[in-house]
Amino acid sequence: MKKITSDKLNQSIKQVAWTNSKGQKQISYYLKYTFNSKRRSIKIGNAAAPIQTVRKIASELQAKMLLDTSFDPLAKNDSNKKATTDEVFAKYQQQLEMNNRKTIQEYVRLYEKDIKPGFGHLPIDTISRGDVKSWFDELSLRSKYTANRCLTILKTVFEIAIDYEYLETNPASRIKKHAEVKRTRHYTPEEKLNIFKELFRRLEEDNSLLHSVSFILVLIFSGARKSELASATWDDWHGDYIELKEHKTDKDGKTRKIWLNSQSRSVIQTLQGEKKKKTIFGIKNPKRLWNSVKLACKESSPNSCSNIDKIRLHDLRHSFGTIANTANVDFLQTGELMGHQSLSMMKRYQHIEDKTSRENIEKIGDEILSDVRLPKTFQ
Repeated sequence: MKKITSDKLNQSIKQVAWTNSKGQKQISYYLKYTFNSKRRSIKIGNAAAPIQTVRKIASELQAKMLLDTSFDPLAKNDSNKKATTDEVFAKYQQQLEMNNRKTIQEYVRLYEKDIKPGFGHLPIDTISRGDVKSWFDELSLRSKYTANRCLTILKTVFEIAIDYEYLETNPASRIKKHAEVKRTRHYTPEEKLNIFKELFRRLEEDNSLLHSVSFILVLIFSGARKSELASATWDDWHGDYIELKEHKTDKDGKTRKIWLNSQSRSVIQTLQGEKKKKTIFGIKNPKRLWNSVKLACKESSPNSCSNIDKIRLHDLRHSFGTIANTANVDFLQTGELMGHQSLSMMKRYQHIEDKTSRENIEKIGDEILSDVRLPKTFQ
């Protein structure tokens, strides 16, 4: 939060104190004045300048304005090129890269698509709160979720601009994000049976779907994140588990082990003949097949699958957690299998043996397939 005060001897001098993004205390001095009936301010010093020097600079500028009513202290500054939003975002991207943030690509994608068109070319100090609010409201009509993500990025860009002294205040600071309700949808036993039935039927009819079907099955059996399976290479596979060096929760530098039950291993072993592909599953996202399967399940069993179209691929992970509870697997041990970062503190006090993880993943796999038999392709 910024603290703004006026100098005791010269009330036209504004002192602005704040803490930057690195936790360092910053102080700047500005001279407030009016030119052509417009209120303006110009920076005349920082914490390194003695207050006496700041007062002298302010007095000299005020004297010039009294002698020459056409003199504007900011006129010279206005002729200089100002930093654009694109330029400040480039500084933000540089910081993300230095910190090895995994979100860089997603932030760049959102910026390029939804922020840059409206603000990228503009000098950042010309963007008003009204401009940001109008943009946010318009983007919200398309997607409230996207609008929230983009607003977070834009707020950070403005904060960085303040650190570089391109801005004094953040025009997005008072704009509130939309409330988001976290979805915890998981499939019902009936929906699970229909999903397996449809996946197996399609694979039997069209073997070119092997990679997409396999991807979805391992999502169901392992509780892994879609991004984790998409990036897993054959070198990451170690029989009982897949070990990833780079993953969503690798801030502590530890690898992520995705434990594989016999069902998951059977599926991956079927893909061994496809090792010409660098990644195990050979695709980034089986979304097209998943949407098609959901639609077919809904049409064939409207009573038991009436809301199956609401299940996302990520919800297969939620379902894994629910079934783990049914299989009487401890919640902390389930979190270990699913790679929950929030459990890292608790893990300090309870070490989970690999043997326990192997046993637990088998329990969950057996529970998932308690009333289903894998087709011959995966046996």
